[in-house]
Amino acid sequence: MCLSRKAQEEESKESDEWLSSLQYLNANINDLTISESFLDPGSEFGGINDPAIKALGWKADKPSNFAIKGNSKHITDSLGWYTDVPVTLKDKEDKTVTVIGNFVRIDNGETEPMLFFGISNIRKVQGVPEPNKNQFRIKLHGKAYTIPTFSKAPVVKDPPKEEQESSSQVSTNSSNLSSKEDLKKSVKSLKSAS
Repeated sequence: MCLSRKAQEEESKESDEWLSSLQYLNANINDLTISESFLDPGSEFGGINDPAIKALGWKADKPSNFAIKGNSKHITDSLGWYTDVPVTLKDKEDKTVTVIGNFVRIDNGETEPMLFFGISNIRKVQGVPEPNKNQFRIKLHGKAYTIPTFSKAPVVKDPPKEEQESSSQVSTNSSNLSSKEDLKKSVKSLKSAS
């Protein structure tokens, strides 16, 4: 499907808004640190991507065949279930907390390991995301924990080269025109002052 430039810009803007609204957290599975871990209450299930699965060397516990749609409006196919996955987090007091969850394997085209907690994972730990405080409060085995979170600024993409060139020419021409007009005005005011 081919989208118009305006439709592509709208989709990119929505994607950037979604990315900037995410709360990231530091997570580990076994010895694998997954820096691209985040909370996605708009997704029903938690997910783990191909690079993470390959790094862990795991085989799926159960097959799956459904599409996943989250806040990002991107639809991803599921590639298998991983059940009872121990995800280690650290709370604000640097205590280690292990959360057990079920995750679906996805191929999202990313090259780095990624994990996200969907609403089912968040509910399981009675989680309360608090983006304004950069924290995620959870309850586990009768104890409350506060997991620090952080946001990432969206990556600013350069406009296409022809767009850069045309806006550059316009700004160059308008700045020259503006400075020539300013120069003429200055000369006139100097002549009238003398």
